[in-house]
Amino acid sequence: MRNFFVFALLGFVLLSFYMVNDVNADSKQNPVVLDSEFQIEEFVSGLSVPVNMEFIGDDLLVLEKNSGTVRHVKNNALLDVPVLDVEVSNYGEQGLLGITSIENDVYLFFTEAYHDGGRALENRVYKYSWNGNELVEPILLKKIPGFEREYVGGELVSDLDGKVYAITGENYKIGLLQNHLENESYRHFSTAASKNEKSRLTISDSFDYLLSCIKVSFQHYTTNPFGWQSEQPDLSDNPPELNLFNILGNLDSCIRQFTYENFSNGHWKDTSTIIQIEPEGDYAAIGIRNSFGLAVDPQTGYLWDTENGPDVYDEINLVENKFNSGWAKIQGPSNGKTIPQVPGYENYHYSEPEFSWELPVGVTAIEFPNSIDFKKYKDFLFVADANNGIIYKFKLDDTRTKFIFQSPHLQDNILNISQNSDDGSLTESRAEIVFAKNLGLISDMKFGPDGALYVISLMEGKIYKISS
Repeated sequence: MRNFFVFALLGFVLLSFYMVNDVNADSKQNPVVLDSEFQIEEFVSGLSVPVNMEFIGDDLLVLEKNSGTVRHVKNNALLDVPVLDVEVSNYGEQGLLGITSIENDVYLFFTEAYHDGGRALENRVYKYSWNGNELVEPILLKKIPGFEREYVGGELVSDLDGKVYAITGENYKIGLLQNHLENESYRHFSTAASKNEKSRLTISDSFDYLLSCIKVSFQHYTTNPFGWQSEQPDLSDNPPELNLFNILGNLDSCIRQFTYENFSNGHWKDTSTIIQIEPEGDYAAIGIRNSFGLAVDPQTGYLWDTENGPDVYDEINLVENKFNSGWAKIQGPSNGKTIPQVPGYENYHYSEPEFSWELPVGVTAIEFPNSIDFKKYKDFLFVADANNGIIYKFKLDDTRTKFIFQSPHLQDNILNISQNSDDGSLTESRAEIVFAKNLGLISDMKFGPDGALYVISLMEGKIYKISS
């Protein structure tokens, strides 16, 4: 079975999975809902790398990852002028990433820089006020170390009590928050590092990067102002940074990164976590590899997430209080594995995923149907993926903490790689859990005030509307 990484263009998703014959088989077909009671239509188009969205009343705010712009959809039309434009480092999975709201308070998670494509200062969460036309009065709530370009996380959600949470990925760190003891901790270049000593980063690597970082601190761009591309532009073509304050700020971020990377003693704070942002609180969860999905059950208030695996096992998790998701000791079902008692985090408890894909699908958005239009799905959970453009439906049990399946092969809570294939090119049937397909790289979905489901297709720059 061949194992390789699939890099989604424009740097939104960096996920690895096993190749299967039927992956993207429907990618050139039109979007379709498999429930005949519903229809799908194009809602808006012309967006640039849309990654996330939020309804505030009848207004829809959409985040464009690489440009740092927040677009406004009003009266079913995409307005030309953004309601906010922030400067972001945007290479890989960095950029303007997460949004949630409580009444007219709007929260944004983004990788801040002095210029789009500039040196990453760090990941930050701000609170803004929505006046109906603009996002104003920014308040910085949280600084999150996050200098690496992958496994950033960035999703935000607000719960029924008004608490705001942010999720972060491992950011190429293996330490206490990844269920490794301090003497086992390390930094790495890629997922291969957990098996390959040569892929681990050393202090010598950090010195080399520090020198490079200092050099680019004097330039306008440090990677590429337009985001992902196969070859980065020649930095000699970049204009010099002429603002002394910005130069000093870039240099400060270089030094902070060097210190954080090498002297955290295995405790790389705010990695692999769900962080309570407002009011400020303890981690709601640790041990998360990476995630693009957070949701709160409107009936129970329970917090749920999606989690991206490496070459095996994407997950859906119920995030109970002080939840340990298991990474990097466990991904997918534990199969008898245990997690060591990590100093300082002994009160975080592991539980099995509520569902896993043995063959990762690039799981992203997660939402609870909560409208009259979707009344027949009031006891379901919807989850989307990036690799296949599918929206999945999961029937909840009476406790709304587990799933119910009719298909015997799903009753182990795993969509397994089929055992009748020598090369793993087939998977068990997913027909029972597919609600819609052919939507491209789905980065987010939300239920609107009209009861319809709105779905972002990132590569197409479109939002689709599903309604009865």
